[in-house]
Amino acid sequence: MSTEQPARITGLLRTAADRAFDAVRDEVLARHADLRAAHVQVFSGGPIDGLRVTELADRAAMTKQSMHELVGHLERCGYVRREPDPADQRARLVRLTDRGRALQETAHAASARLHLQWRERVGGARFDALWAALQDLAGLPGSPPERLDVLRGRAATVAASRSADGAGARPDTQ
Repeated sequence: MSTEQPARITGLLRTAADRAFDAVRDEVLARHADLRAAHVQVFSGGPIDGLRVTELADRAAMTKQSMHELVGHLERCGYVRREPDPADQRARLVRLTDRGRALQETAHAASARLHLQWRERVGGARFDALWAALQDLAGLPGSPPERLDVLRGRAATVAASRSADGAGARPDTQ
């Protein structure tokens, strides 16, 4: 039995995850030049509206201090605002502004586009099996990926906005 196998498994998963994050990050940063890659990571775990910074830090696997810094930058740039949590006045909730909702939609559209590209590349049955296996390995509730029509609609949104303003257009991804 090879002692290389565990490193190969984690390396393979890390490479695939890095490529996925890079694809989404590149598309988002092309449209939001005032952000860095770490800011995109705030949005990578799903919707952020109404969450506490501590929840965002846990979800992104980073320190609370680092997340506070990122959210502070997002706030200064007009993507989010912080407001008191009605359930605990000591805590504050992160709320998206209109600009933040546009950023989140850009990230979701880029993710949908990547999902469709990977599904086409490996085939529907293999992609669905991969999705289910990853959810199981991550200990997440088993739910199917979004419906293809929803993904296509979301991906088309980013494609339409790209052609309208030319932002992020790259010949290898069109």
